[in-house]
Amino acid sequence: MQLNMGQAWSDATGILGANRDTVLAVAGLFFFLPSFTLALIVPEAINPAPVNAPPGTDPQVAMNAAWEAVAKQYIDNWPLFLLLSLAQFIGTLSLLALLTDRARPTVGEALQRGLKSTPSYLAAQICVALFAGVVVGVPLGLLGAFAPPALTIMVGLVLVLVLLYLMIKFSLIAPVIAIESELNPINAMRRSWQLTKGNSFRLVAFFLLLIIAIGVVSLLFTLVLGTVFAAFGDPVANIGTALVSSLVNAAVAVLVLGVLAAIHRQLSGSTSEAVANTFE
Repeated sequence: MQLNMGQAWSDATGILGANRDTVLAVAGLFFFLPSFTLALIVPEAINPAPVNAPPGTDPQVAMNAAWEAVAKQYIDNWPLFLLLSLAQFIGTLSLLALLTDRARPTVGEALQRGLKSTPSYLAAQICVALFAGVVVGVPLGLLGAFAPPALTIMVGLVLVLVLLYLMIKFSLIAPVIAIESELNPINAMRRSWQLTKGNSFRLVAFFLLLIIAIGVVSLLFTLVLGTVFAAFGDPVANIGTALVSSLVNAAVAVLVLGVLAAIHRQLSGSTSEAVANTFE
């Protein structure tokens, strides 16, 4: 089945709008609140301190120092980031089940399904990471160690495209687990690969357009409100930045999940009428 991008977008906005109140409640609990709490506890996570490099410092050295500072934040606060990830995993699977199950589960039932599915989703993500590491990481590492720099760069660009392809092929793992109740991570990976067959380029184009649109709107929203909060001084600015960042993250997560749910319904053979009937 060929993906109809316009229909996927219409279905996504339709299923989100049809159950707006419930979506807001679940998104607030599993996306907004965890992100906002983390941003207040570790403000550097959303607003990293600039690296004070001496004049004349090699740009590569300065960039490495910036990456090391970011990595240090994750290492020092890994329990908090782990809890945030788990909350978002549960929220992701719960929302997908809530948005697309025509049996109309209650919020409690959807949350139970999300909690039950989280180990499978986590295992699938680990399997995908290992698979990508073997397919992309190992060749890139060998090239970096033994091949000339020019060849490493050329092949590296090809491997980046391979990585992008793998991301597209496994992009429907979460809907497969949450909606089809496929708790075997390998089967979920196989099913996602099957559903996206023949639509990889369409999905790349769709996701690229979505990323650009979301990025522009998010940037404008953050800049405008960030400027307003900055006028009130550091304490208010810090809280305001955390608030805006968490709101944007939650909104983006909900929109992306709506799109994934709509794509899954379309590629799995469900009709747009079935999507509409979910909340009738």
